[in-house]
Amino acid sequence: MILLTLAFIFLVLVSAASLIGQGKYIQPIHRILGGCVLAATSTVMFMTVRHWVKWFFGFLVYSILKVATSFVLGFTPSLPSIVRPRLIFLEFLVTLVIATALCTRYLNHAPNKLESAGLVGMVIALSFSIVCDSNVPILAGAAVLGLIQFVNGRRGFGVRRLFVGRRPN
Repeated sequence: MILLTLAFIFLVLVSAASLIGQGKYIQPIHRILGGCVLAATSTVMFMTVRHWVKWFFGFLVYSILKVATSFVLGFTPSLPSIVRPRLIFLEFLVTLVIATALCTRYLNHAPNKLESAGLVGMVIALSFSIVCDSNVPILAGAAVLGLIQFVNGRRGFGVRRLFVGRRPN
């Protein structure tokens, strides 16, 4: 199962990279193939979200610890080490904390279909963040998942609570 999971993650990252191109020319057939693979993996993730959402939360916590260490040191602890301004590490740290806080709900709550789509979007956004080396996609994924939770009435707050159950005056 671990090897299958790693192969699946590799497929998502490679298909995201083939869609973006990373500053080099990508043949249109490779972009189409990358889009098809990304759609297929997204479908599989949507159908199996209950099985992997806790692992995704763990990955986000691990990423927070790694980025927090990089923020304190001023460079990544991995090899080869990457030196960046601490503000970039702080941006990634805040974005990952927001994403983790949004995913905390699913540790003991099975997501509905709309929330499952938001979680799949978060994973896809994280893959584009990794490929682009930017925090904008994961921030967008967190915003979409937050909006979905707000609309679904997370913890009694939200649009549904405002309108459902009220009697007309």
